[in-house]
Amino acid sequence: MPHRTQSARVPAADLSETLTRIVAERDWNALEVLCDRYVFAAEGELAGRLLSALSQVPDEELRARPRLMLSWTGAYYAMDELQVRELRPFLRHYAELGTRLAATMDIARETSAATLVAVGTAAMIGLRMKGACAEAEELGERLSTRAAQLSSLPGADVVAHPGWLAVQRGLTRSLMDDFPAAVELYRQAYERATVGPGTAATALNAAANLAMIFGHLGHGALARQWLDRVRGVEPPSERVRFLLTAGGTIAEGWDALDRHDRSGLARCLEETGDGTGQLEVWPFVAALVFAHGLHLGDPATSLAHLGVLRLNHAPELVAQGTAAQVVRRAHVELLIATGQATRALRLIKEADAQASWSALPAARLRLLNGEYEAVRAMASRTSWHETTSRRDARQMLLLKAIAALRMGDRDEARRTLLPVRRLRTPDEVLSLASLSPADRDEVIRLGDLPLSDEAAHRLARARPVFPDRVELVELTNREQVVLTELDAGLTVAEVARKLVVSVNTVRTQMKSAYRKLGASTREGALMRAYETGAL
Repeated sequence: MPHRTQSARVPAADLSETLTRIVAERDWNALEVLCDRYVFAAEGELAGRLLSALSQVPDEELRARPRLMLSWTGAYYAMDELQVRELRPFLRHYAELGTRLAATMDIARETSAATLVAVGTAAMIGLRMKGACAEAEELGERLSTRAAQLSSLPGADVVAHPGWLAVQRGLTRSLMDDFPAAVELYRQAYERATVGPGTAATALNAAANLAMIFGHLGHGALARQWLDRVRGVEPPSERVRFLLTAGGTIAEGWDALDRHDRSGLARCLEETGDGTGQLEVWPFVAALVFAHGLHLGDPATSLAHLGVLRLNHAPELVAQGTAAQVVRRAHVELLIATGQATRALRLIKEADAQASWSALPAARLRLLNGEYEAVRAMASRTSWHETTSRRDARQMLLLKAIAALRMGDRDEARRTLLPVRRLRTPDEVLSLASLSPADRDEVIRLGDLPLSDEAAHRLARARPVFPDRVELVELTNREQVVLTELDAGLTVAEVARKLVVSVNTVRTQMKSAYRKLGASTREGALMRAYETGAL
């Protein structure tokens, strides 16, 4: 298992003599191995020396050695210290080169495991940047199969960064919302990694991304365990520190938010940005950013930022996997917080009925609408498994307890609060702060929920997140269709012909919709439907 052994930073002087000898002897095989090992550690003067050595390689040799071409790209961008946080030009160039090189590589016949991993993972990054995560994982599986075959052959070359392919596959699975597979791949990568000069990148990235996933899912203890391991590995260079450890910063942000530690969360968000940057884990950044806006910031401002975020990423990226789940969840919760309950309900109904992200906001809407039996039923149907957010589990159980209390069933409420004691720590504030002050006080007393002094102080300062009550306008699908056709200017008779129903049926559906909307005319009903978000 990786552990801190020695500094991963490599002074340029330590490699100067080796590079001079390699170039003098035109030993391009040795240069390839050296670049593989130190490409992550290269920055500033060391990157300049690597680039100088690479510039001595004849063109025909360079074209025949894909790893040197990738190393040239890395060293070129590593020379510029201004590029430490601005990763887009480097990632774009690196991924485009990897894609071109992979197009000419026959995976089944490639004999170099090092070339297979270097070129293949660059191509995977390129696919993910286009939103083609399924293709990236299919490529990753083929690369893993071939790498395993090569590893068993005598005289096989050594991959400089053991586990790097597993890290990249783990990231792909993370973005596909397949957290169990991602966790397994990150664990494999961490176990295979070594920590030494120039080889710490895999261990660092795997540990940071494991902390990120567990933090995202509210598994605070596991996230902290992996954060401890992140702190035990020194980044190979400042240039890649942000790229490799962003997941750890996100996990620290969730820990701060759970405790309502405003200053700690602000420091993390200053590091990660607001989710609009071209960092591959941007969906996880966005989830934290919107949770901050909902609980500690301004929900209306966060709603506006949601539109900005969508514009900053390709539609293919926003519409799939973890990104889609994060954006939809944020949109719904921010709508509820800003009093747009019917719009939120419509978005929930338009989503996949099995979508795990919608369970908590749907239950919250029913509670705020006074549908207490529905809340209890929804909480009872929720499946608790390894990918269920502990953060959501805490809040769902609290909603169920409140519903039971409002129905006069204190015994059921008390039983429901028992697992809450196990799911939260005394310094956790977020789940209780999501309730109204009266509700939070009652469940704390009834469930004897422990609070540290600091948590009690922060909870007392917490502002209400959601309104006390909402009024939902729930139109049937046919009522929505009828109103939409009327809004398009059709007469009642024309709507009936188009829907192949009788005029009386259309009139009945109109009356039902008007009643729900509290309107008596077509114009009033349509205006009210758009005001509430029913249309």
